Amino acid sequence: MNKLLLVCLLAFAPVTMASADLKIAVIDLSKAFDSYYKTKDASTRLQEKYTAYQKDVQSLVTDYQHMGAEAQELDKEANDPTLSAASRQDKATALNAKKQDLVNLGEKIKEMQTERGREFDDEKFRLHQEIVTEISKVINDYSGPQGYDLVIDKSNASAASGVSIVLYNSSKLIDITTDIVTLLNKTAPAPGGATPSGDASIPAAPVSP
Repeated sequence: MNKLLLVCLLAFAPVTMASADLKIAVIDLSKAFDSYYKTKDASTRLQEKYTAYQKDVQSLVTDYQHMGAEAQELDKEANDPTLSAASRQDKATALNAKKQDLVNLGEKIKEMQTERGREFDDEKFRLHQEIVTEISKVINDYSGPQGYDLVIDKSNASAASGVSIVLYNSSKLIDITTDIVTLLNKTAPAPGGATPSGDASIPAAPVSP
């Protein structure tokens, strides 16, 4: 039994020793993402685009409501016994045309909602991917010179459970979130639109956190 135990210890010794030599850090990527000035800028642009989209849709909805009121008035006149038969027929013909206009406008509104909604989602996804790529590049450029072998996103959650993948991390592990946020925002435009000195570009890299 003692011999078997010794064999097991020897077998796992290389793994244990290798793990002990690793230099590991953690980062709250969600905090870094939210704190990045480009994230805030993108959010502002998206909100402006969404507001403009809502305004366009509301304009058509208002037209639809006015057209509906006109249709109701035509329907009332088409059934008004005080009008001549010929006049009522003219109102009925106009009512049928107005109903078709309502159908066409309703379809136009639905098409706009679908098309603009898709454009908005695509733009949101594209901006998100661009920002994550830039943040990942900064993390990589920072971690190598600092000698880190592994950087773990402690904010990441399992898709299956929704629970954070990193359930515990020792306080001995270095958290580089603040350093990364500082690096990300060192090129943020100063008040008034001026850009701080230094390289304002963050080369993209196909790295996902």
